[in-house]
Amino acid sequence: MMPDWRDDYLASLRESEKNSAVNKDLVDACSQLADRVAALEAEKAVLLQKQQQQQLLAPQPQQETPSGTFSAAFRAATRSPRQQQQQQQQQQQAEPTSNTSSTPPQPAASSSSGDDAAADAAQTRLQLAEALRSRGQLQTKLRAAEDELRRLRAAAQVGAKQVHDLKAERNALQGRLRDRGDELEAKTKAFLDVQDENLALNLEIASQDKRMAAVKAENKQLIDRWMKRVGEEADAMNLANEPPAATGRRR
Repeated sequence: MMPDWRDDYLASLRESEKNSAVNKDLVDACSQLADRVAALEAEKAVLLQKQQQQQLLAPQPQQETPSGTFSAAFRAATRSPRQQQQQQQQQQQAEPTSNTSSTPPQPAASSSSGDDAAADAAQTRLQLAEALRSRGQLQTKLRAAEDELRRLRAAAQVGAKQVHDLKAERNALQGRLRDRGDELEAKTKAFLDVQDENLALNLEIASQDKRMAAVKAENKQLIDRWMKRVGEEADAMNLANEPPAATGRRR
């Protein structure tokens, strides 16, 4: 089990993260750091426990130099947990044969079982720390995925709004285009009607001009005929009003 202060620390971190998400990145970094520290401490405890077991199980020589002790401790500390676990299993498998050859005293067996229990507890702490660390990483990835999802949803909403606005603008432009088309068609029809009216007026004017010319010619003929007749009548009156001598003399 983890110490109480670490539980309180993690609980306070989670509570502060729930209350205010201002320093979310800092809280995530602190959580990962705490999980990493817990994992390293658990791994250190496992290594120390296995080193103690190896020292108890290994035959102790009569004299051992400090350099040999340091090199053995360094090799035991630098072994990976998997190698140390395999070595421990090999040593546990070799214990029955050594027990059959020589009967160790009872306190050694009890200390070995106590060491095994301590090793199991240390291994459990290591696994728990690794689980907490992996959970923190997964929570960080989950928050990042949720942030990305929210960003994509917001972008999708903005895109949908833009599409809606563009569709509305397109519909408005299509309506204006139809109105302009109808207006142009009406103006074209009105222009054609005006052309037809102009053509009809031109034809009517031409016919009126022809009739006017005919009337003028007829009037001229009438005037000429009237003037000729009036002249003849005047000549006749002049002849009738002359004296007889003048008429005879004229003859």
